[in-house]
Amino acid sequence: MNKLIILLILSIIISVCISFTPSKDTLFFEDFQDVSKSSSKWIRSSNSEFSGITAFRAANEAVDEKDIGLVLTQAGKRYAITYQLSHSIDNTNKELIVQYELQFQEGVTCSGGYIKLYTEREDFNVETVDSNTPYSIMFGADVCGSNDRIHFIVRHRNPISGLHEEKLITAKPSVRKDRVSHIYTLIIRPDNTFTIKVDNESVLDGSFHDSFTPAFNPPKEIDDPTDSKPSDWVDEAEIPEPGATKPEDWDEDQPLHINDPDAVKPSEWLDNEPLLIVDPSESQPAEWNEEDDGEWEAPLIENPKCSSGQCGEWVIPTIANPLYKGKWSAPMVPNPLYKGEWKPKQIPNPSYYNVENPYIVDPIIAVGIEVLSNTRDILFDNFIITHSQEEAQQLLQENWKEKHSIQKERQAIKEAEEAKKLDPSQGDIFETIKFYLTLFQTEANQNPLLYLVGFSSLLLPIVFCFTRSKKPSPKKIKSDDDSTSTDTKSTTVIKESVSIQDKPTIESDDDQENDDETTKKSTVTKRTNKVK
Repeated sequence: MNKLIILLILSIIISVCISFTPSKDTLFFEDFQDVSKSSSKWIRSSNSEFSGITAFRAANEAVDEKDIGLVLTQAGKRYAITYQLSHSIDNTNKELIVQYELQFQEGVTCSGGYIKLYTEREDFNVETVDSNTPYSIMFGADVCGSNDRIHFIVRHRNPISGLHEEKLITAKPSVRKDRVSHIYTLIIRPDNTFTIKVDNESVLDGSFHDSFTPAFNPPKEIDDPTDSKPSDWVDEAEIPEPGATKPEDWDEDQPLHINDPDAVKPSEWLDNEPLLIVDPSESQPAEWNEEDDGEWEAPLIENPKCSSGQCGEWVIPTIANPLYKGKWSAPMVPNPLYKGEWKPKQIPNPSYYNVENPYIVDPIIAVGIEVLSNTRDILFDNFIITHSQEEAQQLLQENWKEKHSIQKERQAIKEAEEAKKLDPSQGDIFETIKFYLTLFQTEANQNPLLYLVGFSSLLLPIVFCFTRSKKPSPKKIKSDDDSTSTDTKSTTVIKESVSIQDKPTIESDDDQENDDETTKKSTVTKRTNKVK
């Protein structure tokens, strides 16, 4: 209770203290506090492929109800929503910091949580953005099962061909996949280095010259495609020694292992004791019916006499054979004809170019979220693009840090409560059942197929019970007293049966109850006597 009170007080303090103000270095800032402005600036694509519904609202378990973010509300949908800047962004000779907050409120299985910074073009239209809209930078979280990574992709123009090519960082920093908010930060520097941070901690430091695949600059030289290895080229560095012969005492037939000559069978070894024996404490249950259940067999247990492992057939242990040498082969010696590993000759790369400063990206005109999400209620907040690391750090400290701390505290308390519910010894059984039902509902909302599985699991036992309860009625067989009323046709049928078979037989249903069987046998005997 004390912790909850402290968290409440901190929540109030945060709501009062959030006061980040953009500066002259701020190129783009969005905290969604002015919902009317945000809703007019963030434009959904008119492309029917992107049908996901977005909302501007507080988090589901908000630290401050006034802290608004952009939420992707639906699972299994594609989203494309974009904010067009009033002026394009050029990072030449300047640091460029891109930072945003991301929260997978309902966890994550397979969803994108990255952003795109779209390239300035004459034909750029915020209303027609789709997956093919050219971007300068793609940055942020992307998760699908066990495959997750923080993307940093630069779309770079080849100065010779004029075509653009996507350059991906080779490393794959991991995404934070819990349900609290996290801050993703990208820092691009004029010295062609970059840093990726998560929650203000560096997860990757790299260089534009050697941390991307494919590289920004192609090699100066390439293999000559017309060159081929000469037919007399010798690749073998070593050869068997000429003239070497197998020594006369070399015995190739010796086995790798032999029986230990010093091994002695322990005196207490029990050759005839089985490893498993019938459990003497078990007996046939009183309700066991051999006709219905089959022959009863007592369960087996480990033989207590064999607890030391000295039971059964004794086998002599083996040891390494000191005389073993294996198959003989001539020793290897340097090859006098060896010329080394052949490589084709190098020629100037006709496609070579040198970009001295690949950190400079194409001018940026818009910020967008274009993702496929299989998770609902993904929240984006506190976007900033700036030339100042200090400003990005200030936003992190003022708008995110304390909120994140409270969320972590809440998560720890919630996990402790859930762990307590998972333990049947803690609390009453009804609370435990309620917890598991809530847990199932949460997971099923993410994967609706679970509803079908759960419904089937409940329905099948019910159907089985009803079908088992509907047994056919036993056939009514008349007694000797009523035999006189049997019509001539029935008597004829019985007599025909007798003439065909040596013994009259009355068929009965296999699934009759045991108490019916005795009555039937008595009746059959009487009827047989009558037929005779």
